[in-house]
Amino acid sequence: MKLYIDWNVLNGIKNGRFQEFEEIIRQSEKFVIVYSTSHISDIASSYSEEKENPNIQSDLEFLAEITDCMCVFNNGKDIVLQQNEPFHIFENEIESKNLTEDFSFNNIFSVLDDNGENAEMVAPLKTMMQSFPLDNIFKEAFENPQSAEIMDSMFPGLKDNPTFEGLFNSFGKMLENLNEKEGYKDLKTPFKHLNINQGKLTNPDNNPFDVLNETYKKLGIEESPLQKDYFEKGKNAPVWFDDITSAYISLDMHGFHSDEVKVTETKKKTFKNTTQDSFHTAFASTCDFYITNDKKNYQKAKAIFKEKNIFTHILKPDEFINFYKENLEKVDFITSWNKFEQVAKSGKFYDISDKNNPDDLNQVHFSTFNYFGYFNRIYLFNSDEDKNSISFMFGKELPTNCLGVFYKEIKEMVKIIVDYLGTDSNDKGYFDESEIDENNHWNGRVWKFDRFQYNLVQYKRYFQLYYDFEVNHFEN
Repeated sequence: MKLYIDWNVLNGIKNGRFQEFEEIIRQSEKFVIVYSTSHISDIASSYSEEKENPNIQSDLEFLAEITDCMCVFNNGKDIVLQQNEPFHIFENEIESKNLTEDFSFNNIFSVLDDNGENAEMVAPLKTMMQSFPLDNIFKEAFENPQSAEIMDSMFPGLKDNPTFEGLFNSFGKMLENLNEKEGYKDLKTPFKHLNINQGKLTNPDNNPFDVLNETYKKLGIEESPLQKDYFEKGKNAPVWFDDITSAYISLDMHGFHSDEVKVTETKKKTFKNTTQDSFHTAFASTCDFYITNDKKNYQKAKAIFKEKNIFTHILKPDEFINFYKENLEKVDFITSWNKFEQVAKSGKFYDISDKNNPDDLNQVHFSTFNYFGYFNRIYLFNSDEDKNSISFMFGKELPTNCLGVFYKEIKEMVKIIVDYLGTDSNDKGYFDESEIDENNHWNGRVWKFDRFQYNLVQYKRYFQLYYDFEVNHFEN
């Protein structure tokens, strides 16, 4: 099982809180904990060149230890999962932070020619772009009374210098206002004029996306901003990642459990906090569980996952503890098999067979209990060749953006079965990574008996356990 835990909870564990939760997730045979580049951004937010940062080193060490350096990140095209030292990512984060803190026309060109070797090529380009006028769309937006106020707040100084130089400089000021100051308040201001019924919007019985779409329709706007694409999705990340982050920020801007925007000497809550929380939510959709103690993040993430049918459990630490005790604590072979037999005898299966083939048997049982610590679906079907040959297949409702099966998950599953059934039909015991071939393929395991067998297989993202038998055997 893969866990994605927000930094507030991880930091709480580091400082001695959430002790029962920590005891549970520290079971490395059951859980894989991953971190993302957004965790690094959370840690880096307290970094300062002017003063010592005593907690950052220990934060990074703790993150590396509890996750075994398993990092999920955006490589500019896909979301990938691999072992990465948090310290290396932190260094990259600080370099990026230093660049954006002075995102100006002159600074960009100084970076392009940081050693002076390209001066002859860079200087003419800089001179040309300094005075190059912008598209008339900017001029029209500044002259339009309905958009002038928000344009001035978004692009400070651009009205007086409508050139590429002015655009770079105003963009730098905008980033500073949004990420370091309280500029996000200005972006939210136009949405306050919509007079959205906040009680209706945040009512747990309502879908916030439906409430907002209805609000826009009443204003005569058939296509609400929630349905528009303001940037080319999929250009620098998968489309699904952009969809989640875009929906998250849109909900926040419209007032759905909106984040506080406040900057003081001791506290900094800006647009950057909201964007990083949107990234956390998107990264978490690759895992089985998203554990967060941030009430506003919890509500927005739940609303988005429900709207987009994303199969990742969003739980607070205490909710996860309860879920674990009911569905994951006792998952040995005997406990799992006894529960399976109860389900098989109860007949609580949904028919999903092809109505045009009355002889076909194809049913499914949905479960919150995780059989053998992993599976939460049981499929029942018969063979195409022999209708008396029946199979139960234990499967799993995967996270929507699942990144595959870990060897650690295979290893624990094999152990659970071997501990009860013994070595498999090829006399293999516990899992060994030498079973993985050069193509990263695992052949699986088979336990054959007189009139039935167990077959454990892994194919791409899927991991399944088959129990095959003849009908007369099961009836006996």
